[in-house]
Amino acid sequence: MHTYVLVNAHWHGAWCWDRVAAALRHAGHTVHTPDRATVEEIRDLVVAQPEPVILVGHSSSGMQISAVAELAPQHVRTLVYVAAFLLPNGVLPPDVMRDDTESVLRDHLVLANGELTVAEPEKVLFEDCPPAIASWASAQLVPEPAIPLGGPEVLLTDQNFGRVPRVYVECLNDRALGITTQRRMHTALPCAQVHTLPSGHSPFLSMPDRLAACLLDVERSIRRTD
Repeated sequence: MHTYVLVNAHWHGAWCWDRVAAALRHAGHTVHTPDRATVEEIRDLVVAQPEPVILVGHSSSGMQISAVAELAPQHVRTLVYVAAFLLPNGVLPPDVMRDDTESVLRDHLVLANGELTVAEPEKVLFEDCPPAIASWASAQLVPEPAIPLGGPEVLLTDQNFGRVPRVYVECLNDRALGITTQRRMHTALPCAQVHTLPSGHSPFLSMPDRLAACLLDVERSIRRTD
């Protein structure tokens, strides 16, 4: 059995992973879902585990899990990017989003009082979720400080970040981070496995069992190679 750490993205909290975490725990694994944690808090949680973890990031938290792998590579068994930013040094999310013609996220961002929110998130983030779940999830979102959407100031190296295996979970119908952009990222930084889900941006809500199955497959692959 392995330990998973599931990291939420901007505007979300640990709540977004509840259904996936339940499926992983049902399979016998240990699961941690830090709530809106910093890179340092995630690193400390990862280092405190008795074994290297499967570290999972969604969307903007891809930047965080990459940084944690750089800071504590011996404590991360595998990185899993779920429709997440997987970027090399010198490239930030706004750089790739400018060329993402499939994304409608920019049209739904609202800046007010120094905070950034998403207008009509059920049309951008939760578009393929059942209406009741989309409505509930939209109500859980919280504003983010209106600072540039960059990454932690951690220089990624081949010696640290580069030695940790990577897996990407594509979301084919994503309206926040288009599939072409997702594929461009995991082609530039190749992954050991690529899983594909016919989902929007939030498979942890629209198809949690299928996302959990992808994460369990990652764990089985680890057991086969250990």
